[in-house]
Amino acid sequence: MLTLALAGSLGSALASLGAEGRAWVLPRLAFPLLGLAGLASIIAGLQALLGDQPLAAQWPLGLPWLHWHLRLDALSGFFLALIGVGTLAVSLYGPGYVREYRHSPYSPVVLGLATGLFVAGMQLVVLADDAFAFMVAWELMSLSSYFLVAFQHHNAANRRAAFLYLLMAQVGGLCILLAFGVLAGLGDGFTFDAMRNTHLSLTWASIAFALGLLGFGMKAGLVPLHVWLPDAHPVAPSHVSALMSGVMLKVAVYGFIRLVFDLLGDPHWGWGVALLIIASITALFGVLYALVQHDLKRLLAYHSIENIGIIFIGLGLSLIFFGTGHPQLGALGLVAALYHTLNHMLFKSQIGRAHV
Repeated sequence: MLTLALAGSLGSALASLGAEGRAWVLPRLAFPLLGLAGLASIIAGLQALLGDQPLAAQWPLGLPWLHWHLRLDALSGFFLALIGVGTLAVSLYGPGYVREYRHSPYSPVVLGLATGLFVAGMQLVVLADDAFAFMVAWELMSLSSYFLVAFQHHNAANRRAAFLYLLMAQVGGLCILLAFGVLAGLGDGFTFDAMRNTHLSLTWASIAFALGLLGFGMKAGLVPLHVWLPDAHPVAPSHVSALMSGVMLKVAVYGFIRLVFDLLGDPHWGWGVALLIIASITALFGVLYALVQHDLKRLLAYHSIENIGIIFIGLGLSLIFFGTGHPQLGALGLVAALYHTLNHMLFKSQIGRAHV
């Protein structure tokens, strides 16, 4: 199922290379392959959630001394299933949307190729089990989505939004790389297993937490790192907006959970307090700005910021409870955050279909 999921998204990207002058390629070949990738992702994710043991594999890619490590456990399975649901929805309503580009100056090759690589990048992020593979997949996700935001590049607003998005994506990626660097430098390697066995002092763990919060918070849209989202969401094609708000923001949530709840070891309650304050401001800011918007897609962008704040409120409470020795309440906060992650993804996918 995992092979089929990745083959579907990458196959969709490759099939789009023949879309120039052939209007049938995207709706009849590229999008159905995306649907196959989405369905396979759902099945693989559910199998991981219901299974007892995680699946692990190595690919002979990357550096000569560091192959790509992949792992599918319950957490990555949950988010892989989310990616699958969003991708499957886009495969159903996307063909109706791209019809308007048949006689436009914009290349369908770029649209289909970048969309397929975007989905493949998100799939690989949640499957990566070492820092090198994670960062390659993260950059694939960021760069391909940049081309989707800049797709209608004749408009100045699109070019500005795409530049701002790419700038913040690269700054955020650097912060994530430094967070992994702290764990790898004080540990015994780049694999996540080695990072889990690293015993950090509170100072270094807090530095890695702050870097991860900056990097993943920038991609997720936490205030004040949200500034790219209200600009990028309105100018992207509608099915891309659904993927970005409904799915990509959740991949950033996954990265934060993986780093803080898994790799850093025992959380400190102070991290939860800081996160709770930032998340509460984000939720309040998002809903207030959404109320005064007249453009539907900008309204939906601020709505996403609000809901990201709600998700991180749950994560902040979970960190506080785990850090103060209340694991049952901590697990409840984490489950609440994951539940709202699913809820918001389903809502955004349906809104994207309605907008089309």
